[in-house]
Amino acid sequence: MKFIYFTLFCLLPFGNIFAQYKSKLSTRSSVVFPSKPQELTKEGHVIYTSALDKESKVTGMATAIDVSQFGVDSSAIASNYDNTLFVDLILQTIVGQYDGMEIVSKKKVTIGRLLGYDLSFKNNNPPTKELPYRNVYARVLFAGSNVFALTVLDEAGANGGVYKDKFFSSLKVD
Repeated sequence: MKFIYFTLFCLLPFGNIFAQYKSKLSTRSSVVFPSKPQELTKEGHVIYTSALDKESKVTGMATAIDVSQFGVDSSAIASNYDNTLFVDLILQTIVGQYDGMEIVSKKKVTIGRLLGYDLSFKNNNPPTKELPYRNVYARVLFAGSNVFALTVLDEAGANGGVYKDKFFSSLKVD
């Protein structure tokens, strides 16, 4: 019995190493961060953001957007899934926000019953305060009128690719 108490006592200072924070993106979805995320409300939806690594050089972001609030219904999303112009419009919108951002790859994915895309971008400009990230990995998934966007951003010298699969797979949609 003393051994169990001693083991538990020794683990107490390390409790945060194993911490996980589940954030509800919508009434039917959640994502897990390794540390408590910050919440930013933008255009009526919440964006959660948190460091994914100990050095805070890799950032994870997650949001759910109900496109019906913009007058788009689920059938419009579904009918455009295979439309390359639709995907290219999404990509160009992202790339157009930042000078020097380049599309590295785009791939259709099916995760359970969700359809979407895995995307990666590279920032060819030197890091700035506004855009300190070198690589951006994104997963955009469609479920009815909801669009789920998960993003992993890494600063120069960090490897966000190591964290993206675990973070992307933490999305649960009921």
